[in-house]
Amino acid sequence: MEVETADYVIAGGGSAGCVLASRLSENPANKVVLLEAGGPADSFMNRMPAGGMKMIFGENDWQHLTEPDPSLNGRRVPWNAGKLLGGSSSINGMIYIRGDRTDYDQWQEELGCAGWGWHDVLPYFKKSEGFEGELAGTLGQTHSTRGPLGVSRPRMQHPLAQVFVDGCEQYGLRRVEDYCAGDVDGAFLMLATQAGGQRSSTARAFLEDAMARPNLTVVTGATVDKVLIEGGRATGVHYLKEGEVRTIAARREVIVSTGAVCSPAVLMRSGIGPAAHLREHGIEVKVDAPEVGRNLQEHASFHSTFQVTGRTYNQMMKPLTLAREFLRYVFASNGLMTIIPVEAMAYLRSRPDLALPDVKLSFGLMCYDMAKRRPHHLPGVTVYCNVAKPKSRGEIRLRSADPADKALIDHRLLGHPDDIAAMISGARQVQALFRTPALAAVTVGGFTPSPLPQTDEEWEERIRNESGIGYHPVGTCRMGGDPGSVVDPCLRVRGVSGLRVVDASIMPIMPAANTNAPTIMVGEKAADLIAKDAI
Repeated sequence: MEVETADYVIAGGGSAGCVLASRLSENPANKVVLLEAGGPADSFMNRMPAGGMKMIFGENDWQHLTEPDPSLNGRRVPWNAGKLLGGSSSINGMIYIRGDRTDYDQWQEELGCAGWGWHDVLPYFKKSEGFEGELAGTLGQTHSTRGPLGVSRPRMQHPLAQVFVDGCEQYGLRRVEDYCAGDVDGAFLMLATQAGGQRSSTARAFLEDAMARPNLTVVTGATVDKVLIEGGRATGVHYLKEGEVRTIAARREVIVSTGAVCSPAVLMRSGIGPAAHLREHGIEVKVDAPEVGRNLQEHASFHSTFQVTGRTYNQMMKPLTLAREFLRYVFASNGLMTIIPVEAMAYLRSRPDLALPDVKLSFGLMCYDMAKRRPHHLPGVTVYCNVAKPKSRGEIRLRSADPADKALIDHRLLGHPDDIAAMISGARQVQALFRTPALAAVTVGGFTPSPLPQTDEEWEERIRNESGIGYHPVGTCRMGGDPGSVVDPCLRVRGVSGLRVVDASIMPIMPAANTNAPTIMVGEKAADLIAKDAI
């Protein structure tokens, strides 16, 4: 039977939405409805870590496409995002990283986001985490084994990951033992969101058991159209399912959790956004909020590849090997089907005078032959270079008032001169890094870029022609202490009562990190804020 009224209606069952649905429904007095445009995330391929790669560009992927980007010489770039329960946590690279303590202290001290400093958010990172393994020494202070989100060391780790960290240390970077303690200034091996050799998406970690609760209803295949607003208060949600427009009323709150691309679009269709833009599409203006959809941030990503000695994962992408590894996974939950795309990271400075690192390097044990569009037949590794906290900005706008029309992504991925300068420095330093004794001993030569650029101008042209994204869009429903921000530090939408936004879109400035763990933290903290307001 269709649910028509609930205490809390959550629009979007992604990384934050699943956390909210689970936490809010822990109180049996709360009737909670979770709406998700995609389908369930309970198949074998959802659970097998490597299965996520098969879902990209399929029915479980939103497959967004940007407008032509002048900063990328006019290229249009695909922006993949999970369209199923768990959102992108169900198809991502399973990298667990929180960011640096200065990221969150900046939110609080410079941007007026009271209660979002490092010491405020660390308990919520720990609340989620169910670390798999021994927490010896100081690790017990920054990690937890009690949370639902599986976090573990990769079950299959290539020895070259450690060589990369060794090379970084020889280059002059620090070796960071616990990068989850709020210090990413150096090089380290990665943790993954896996438990027992299976992907730990938020759908599995938070929602799977919670769905048995009688006070939680999960509706899949439900595309949220807009929030209903009466007398300045959010009263419910219109959504589309099986070609029909349906309504759910909210007694207490509506929470929009559809991500950095879709959440501003939901707000704008609801009448909350730049007034002139809304009127262009025939939408009644409820709140003139010029910042909705602006402040879009994303990691630009430029890759360099190297031929190495030994064997790397790309050489294992052969039918017989894959069949063997599949059986190995079925019977032992181990092997190639548990790998993560990035096994080590390093943070460095584009200029020696910087107080904090501004370039992030991600090291992967897979190499593609781009000319032949298949895994390279020679052993190879890839280093992805990102600006850790990009200054480039873009915006999300509506194409129309029709929820079936995807939002328009108008971004300048490398639009700020400081970002392109940092990328050039980072790409050059990657080449120098592979001349350190540790990495030189295992490196045969460079695959790409080829020919190797010699001048800054040549590097810039390659970077603008070849850079893609980091799959980390944030910022389009900016949180802040100022009246121009979209949401306040309690994530309440300014100008409307009973309405919050809870996802990566609220991050005012991107953490110097992959954004899945920070988004889960946002969900955890928001659940507490909502519960306190209900008392």
